[in-house]
Amino acid sequence: MPHDFQPPQRTSATRVTSSTIDDRLPCRPTPKFIYAAHPNAWEWHPEHGFIPRAKKIPLVPGVNGCRKGANGAQAVLTRLRSDGWIVLDEDGPIIRTGDDGDLVKDQGYLYRWEGRSGPVYQDAWAAPSIVGYGRNASVDWVSQYDREGFAAWRAQLVRNGTIAKPSAAVLARLLKVQARRAGRRVHESHDGNPHVQAEVKAQQDRLEAMQDAAADKHGAKVRGRPKKAQKATQKPRKANV
Repeated sequence: MPHDFQPPQRTSATRVTSSTIDDRLPCRPTPKFIYAAHPNAWEWHPEHGFIPRAKKIPLVPGVNGCRKGANGAQAVLTRLRSDGWIVLDEDGPIIRTGDDGDLVKDQGYLYRWEGRSGPVYQDAWAAPSIVGYGRNASVDWVSQYDREGFAAWRAQLVRNGTIAKPSAAVLARLLKVQARRAGRRVHESHDGNPHVQAEVKAQQDRLEAMQDAAADKHGAKVRGRPKKAQKATQKPRKANV
């Protein structure tokens, strides 16, 4: 059953009060994080073509050189960049699915929710769904995750030049992997099993689409641009980092 939780507050304005404690999420605190992408890490999306994978990097003081304070994550970011990663600005433009189901533009991917035991940091595409009740309640962040918006954002990062298009070597590797998948059960499809035939066809269609995108030298399909979000309906608020 849906539950209206206390909207996340900006980091500098959050305050614990007895009147809001029951509206807090029944889950453990999670740390701040940043997203990073590597030039060699890509995947195929049926709507957007080749899109970069985004890895969530937790910023935990005392781990991987991260320290407390405003610039405590600088050592982590420097190491990531030296290893070839592209650190994605948490305050940069994003795309998500709006309340009407259309893709909309927004700003910033780091959100802070109030949990019963402390702040819970999630990205802009996550929405809490409560499982159970009372002391046994927990939060499901998966079932309502905005996968389409997350994919559209990553495709946007290629279109706006934040991340360079995949190299020929990367495309060749992805096509090779998909070719193996497409041919894995071809011999079984001759037996007339409709489920196997459907799976084989789906994999072959996927391979053809990937080959077309790779041959086009873009690695991404051209899509309509999302409209701007209506700020009056934004939930939740971003974390002020």
